[in-house]
Amino acid sequence: MKYFRFLMLLFAILPVMLAVPANGAENLVTVKLGVMAGEAASYIPIVGDELGIYEKYGIKISVQEFSTGINTVDAVILGQLDFGGGADFALLNRIGGSEKSELRICAKSGVSLPGTPYSWKFYVNDDTVQSPAELSGKSIALRKGTIEEYWTAKLIEYGGIDPDSVKILPIGSPLEGVAAIKAKQITGMWGGGQTSVTLSEIEGVRAIADLVLIKAKSANYTVSTSAYLSENRKLVANYFRAANEIVEFIQNEPRKTAEIVSKRTNAPVAQVEVNLQRNDLSIDFTQSAIDELDVMNEWARGAGFIRKVFDARDYVNVDALKEAFPDRVNYK
Repeated sequence: MKYFRFLMLLFAILPVMLAVPANGAENLVTVKLGVMAGEAASYIPIVGDELGIYEKYGIKISVQEFSTGINTVDAVILGQLDFGGGADFALLNRIGGSEKSELRICAKSGVSLPGTPYSWKFYVNDDTVQSPAELSGKSIALRKGTIEEYWTAKLIEYGGIDPDSVKILPIGSPLEGVAAIKAKQITGMWGGGQTSVTLSEIEGVRAIADLVLIKAKSANYTVSTSAYLSENRKLVANYFRAANEIVEFIQNEPRKTAEIVSKRTNAPVAQVEVNLQRNDLSIDFTQSAIDELDVMNEWARGAGFIRKVFDARDYVNVDALKEAFPDRVNYK
């Protein structure tokens, strides 16, 4: 009799037990995120998904990879993504290229750290080029519309040569540049992380400049649209809470992070660790963030990259970030 009662009780509660995870999964809200393939920021959704962190905040993450940050920004503009990320130069270029842009910067989401192992450097395969001053008449590969355009302009400026004397070969990915420099179709290109490692292993290829030398720096920002941020403030706040928890794990457990990413992507653990070493993925929006945007905006207009006159503050919406982390938002 007791056994029969136990079975009856089990059959009664079993549907409820099964419904809990099902209902939990049904209640998750999908957030569409764009990332640059192979970059340190692309590890965030991988780790978050593996550890179940997004689910804690009611989110199901959907990730799409792109070859450059500007591609993720364009996908946000087209409504294909909820969030994308890119360097300040690329974002301001897109904002400045539209009469009335719906793009909104909603967080500063990391910086590439100059002077760290495998940080961004400019590599050449020509023994006659010992410094940026000798790039006149040479060919350079770069990804158009990305931060590499800014770095190249600063490189040329540092070298004191005529910008028109340098031939630019547009490429779609670092792999194209590596192939071109290996075949001596170009003289130089920018490389960071694994690309930097690959270039360093090619005979005759060496670095002649880095961001410290040419006094160029850049920050990465997360962007969305005005409508999405306004209509989904609490969801966006939870997205940032989840992202911050993931970043803290990455900072505290770089080896475990590398192992998780390697398991998911087949990237060598050492390669992942290289990328982590050269990036700070912290999320905030302080005075330094707006100052960097102002400096880049002024330079880009002066250099002719941006024609529209605008204040970057008009394209910032950090309400959700402030809701999640009040102490991390502070700017004028």
